[in-house]
Amino acid sequence: MSIIQKERLEKLEKAAEKIGTEKDYYVRKINKKIERYIEGMEDLAEAMESSKDTSPTIPHEEVLRENGLL
Repeated sequence: MSIIQKERLEKLEKAAEKIGTEKDYYVRKINKKIERYIEGMEDLAEAMESSKDTSPTIPHEEVLRENGLL
């Protein structure tokens, strides 16, 4: 099933017809790009969720001091 809106699909059909190709080729490519975009958004959401780590942090100056660098 295509996730391309009906209006866009009709425009794609007309354009594909004008250049002598099958619309299905472009529909597959577009759907694949949309899938990749969604996967990227899912990855971003996962990264943002994991960045909410509430582990205690140590101030930069304290780390430097503890390692004799300050």
